[in-house]
Amino acid sequence: MSTQITLMTVCLMLSGCVGASELKHAPLNADNSANVLLFGGNIITMDDGRPVAEAMLVRRGRIRSLGSLVDLEMLSQGAKRVDLKGATVVPGFIDSHAHVRELGTDAIKADLVGVTNTAEMVSRLQQKFPNPQPEEWLLGQGWDEGEFASNGYPDRLLLDRAFPNNPVMLESLHGFAGFVNGKALARAGITSTTSNPEVGEILKRPDGSPSGVLLTLAQKMVTDQIPPLSNSQIKEAIIAGLTTMAAEGVTSIHEAGMEAADVEAYQQLAETEELPIRVYGLLNGNDELLMNAWFQRGKLERTDGMFAVRSIKVFYDGSLGSRTAMLRAPYSDHPEKASPTERISPEAVNSLAERAAKYGFQMAVHAIGDEGNDRTLGIYERALKTAPKQDHRWRIEHAQVVLPDYFDRVASNGFISSMQSSHAVGDSGWAEERVGPERIGYAYAWQKILKAGGRLMINSDLPGEPWHPVETLYFAVNRMKLDGTPAGGWYPNEALDVEQTLKAMTIEGAYGAFQEKEIGSLKPGKYGDFVILDKNPLTLDKANLAKIQVLATYVAGRQVFDK
Repeated sequence: MSTQITLMTVCLMLSGCVGASELKHAPLNADNSANVLLFGGNIITMDDGRPVAEAMLVRRGRIRSLGSLVDLEMLSQGAKRVDLKGATVVPGFIDSHAHVRELGTDAIKADLVGVTNTAEMVSRLQQKFPNPQPEEWLLGQGWDEGEFASNGYPDRLLLDRAFPNNPVMLESLHGFAGFVNGKALARAGITSTTSNPEVGEILKRPDGSPSGVLLTLAQKMVTDQIPPLSNSQIKEAIIAGLTTMAAEGVTSIHEAGMEAADVEAYQQLAETEELPIRVYGLLNGNDELLMNAWFQRGKLERTDGMFAVRSIKVFYDGSLGSRTAMLRAPYSDHPEKASPTERISPEAVNSLAERAAKYGFQMAVHAIGDEGNDRTLGIYERALKTAPKQDHRWRIEHAQVVLPDYFDRVASNGFISSMQSSHAVGDSGWAEERVGPERIGYAYAWQKILKAGGRLMINSDLPGEPWHPVETLYFAVNRMKLDGTPAGGWYPNEALDVEQTLKAMTIEGAYGAFQEKEIGSLKPGKYGDFVILDKNPLTLDKANLAKIQVLATYVAGRQVFDK
């Protein structure tokens, strides 16, 4: 990979009182024994026992005390003094559903977010790859399969004309469709006579030739031809992704769907203390060989809390935008164009759930449609009968469209709904067309989950929609896009307030990783994972939440980002 990665640096603990933006730095692998005294601003703890504090002292990486500045100064000898100068401290944001390695590798891909036609895709590819070598793979990511499915999927004609000598593979925004040129189709051996795979579809032109669009697992026929990244490239991508996230106030991520090569790279980075922020790993449950190995091995949880693997991410159904999610009733718009998809059989998911219950692993299943969610809940309920007292914390990833009984079922069983505020606003232009006016009342229904007593995590699913935590906060509170549309918010009755959203992005994310005793709130004994913001989200006009700036990010008292 040609992209040069520069590791973030951390604070060198010197004496004297300075502002957050004036702190000096040491290498990332500097001494972990960080001692910091913060005062002179707003400290929001997300701890019900002490919601706010005047000052906070961190010693040897953990929070020693919160209280008045006078009391803490007596305990703070030798600690770095940070005058917040009116800024606000909150617990570090936990992105509880992210694809960080993809975020890092996106640096080598053309950015296709926001394109509306093939000509724009070609233009961005030409900007990214002005002089490609013959036969070199050209990669892109970010075209919105939901928007294109509504307006008509693209055709490869312009791709073929622009890049006759290079295979092109363009991933969609949410990963449920791929767009390729004729060269890539030839590499994969896909012709007019090629049958659809068991799960997925090769879209065809009227004359029967492939159009270049591949839905769900049909993409694998092409992606299998792309040379894999090396171990060193994967580690570079991981560090690039994690440092990018640290700069936006994220102190912990849940990596959703780790392949064997990803796990190896993360483990190596953890062992050499190169991870700038915490990582909670969800294994790719669709890989049976990987899962067999980990069921035999058992869970992994490092004593320093920087890396853990104890969860299983299963891709079950498809996406609403591409009409591949599993709905109980037909799609309301163009049911003839729908291809409801099970990426893995219910029997295989059930087997995973039974073994997860036996070996103490957490299940986290991608379920978008109401039928997909209902089947997943049924599998969970049956599997956990063998371990009724287990603190399982099993998760539903996305839960976008659900049946009316979903809310009581997740609450009574202790299942966690892991949802993305960006998806609600990103899908708002076409989601109701897909499911109709009745089912939309049970879609992206955050308040219904909370009112039923369920647990809710709000996260990004990056690198698809806008993912910065302040944007995630804005979307959840406003149910609007960043441009303020739709006016008044999309189904605003399901919007969260700021405090609910912060909770869903901090302490609930910690709970969803069995880490609430160590991170997620600012409380004595927990790690000093926190973010300094230029404005107080609890008092700021909600229309301006996305404009909040991150001034500094700390993990275990170490400064991993300084604006």
